[in-house]
Amino acid sequence: MKLTLPMKHPRRLRVYTPFALVLALVTITIIAHLVQRADPTDSAFLSPTSTDGQGASLLAGELRNNGRTVDVRTGTLDAVEQASQGGPATVFITTPELVNTKYLELLALLPSEVRVVMVAPRQAQLDQLGLNVTAAGPRWTAAAPQPGCAAGFATPGPVAAFRWSYPDAPVACYNGGVVEVPSPTSATFTLVGAADPFRNDRADEHQNHAFAVRLLAREGRVIWLDLHTREQLPPSQPPTPRPQGTGDVEPNPDPDATGAPWDDGDRDDSEPGGQANQGGSASGDGGGSPLAQAFPPAVWATVALLVLAALALALASARRLGTPVAEPLPVRVRAAETVRGLGSLYRRAKARGSSLATVQAAARTRLIEHFGLPAGTSVDELAAHVAARTGQPDNEVRHLLEGGVEDSDEELARAASDVQRLVRHLTERNVT
Repeated sequence: MKLTLPMKHPRRLRVYTPFALVLALVTITIIAHLVQRADPTDSAFLSPTSTDGQGASLLAGELRNNGRTVDVRTGTLDAVEQASQGGPATVFITTPELVNTKYLELLALLPSEVRVVMVAPRQAQLDQLGLNVTAAGPRWTAAAPQPGCAAGFATPGPVAAFRWSYPDAPVACYNGGVVEVPSPTSATFTLVGAADPFRNDRADEHQNHAFAVRLLAREGRVIWLDLHTREQLPPSQPPTPRPQGTGDVEPNPDPDATGAPWDDGDRDDSEPGGQANQGGSASGDGGGSPLAQAFPPAVWATVALLVLAALALALASARRLGTPVAEPLPVRVRAAETVRGLGSLYRRAKARGSSLATVQAAARTRLIEHFGLPAGTSVDELAAHVAARTGQPDNEVRHLLEGGVEDSDEELARAASDVQRLVRHLTERNVT
């Protein structure tokens, strides 16, 4: 024997189900994004020796096959010393947000024959380097635009380098996702807005692998900074040299010396000079509505999903848009069934006043027809006509034909019985 449990609130279930589905979809999407997003503090992230998906062993192996020397360093100061020994070189910085700000100043002092490639630097790092470039983003995921430039590292097809963008750089490719800031007296900086082109699991997508090889193979020596912890200055660190022409202006204080928690860049940049666009647009346009910029994109996406859920609920509930339209019933319905059905609806809605008003309206219509009065006869005229024939006071008759009801089923039943008794008394006696 199959047992079924009755549902106590089926209408509530119909209301809650669409919102529950939308909430579950949003939750699953956020969890999947967090799981798949690479963590720069992971030792495998863009490591030249890691074969994991977020590693970069394929890129390092390809560079060696092309005759390039890959010199792996685990500290920025060590990498800067190697790059300063002379000769062209490419310094590949995979986690610029973990580099101590004092060492960023040293990178700005490298000679002009050195290229510095940085993966997704934020506005704080750009300001510390002294680059007049604005960082916009980040996007939810990295897009893959066409190159749109004639730079030597540009590929014939798209590259997934468009998560952060730097729209006001002198040389911009891939819709601002890859830019280059040349300098005749210091190192040339190349900024790549996403780590996807360098990862093992993204190598076969678009033109990612070819772009990464072209970008890093422009010089015969690649100094690969494999850094995964926030750097702190050693106790005996000497003062950072300043470029000529800066006068006596001291460098910015080091906010990283305390080892603050790493910022993944998905939160709003609050550093001075930061102009990151949290609206998710990588176009670099800082304008727009202040209200739209006050909330992250996830809030507006949730609001849009809730609106779609409300529309889906309205469609599922067969709600019409506009006034009701009278339609013929597909089958014949007995009057008794109609009365019981309407009575159940009134009782569920606790519409006692509407129920009594329906009975009173039917009584007035029947009495007007019985006495042969005009169709537009008012309640006062009808009450006076009935009172004259029954001997009851006018106000009592008027209350029976138009009065309200107390908030109880017993009062409703008593009032409806009085109205029906009055109509039956007048019509059965055939009072004229």
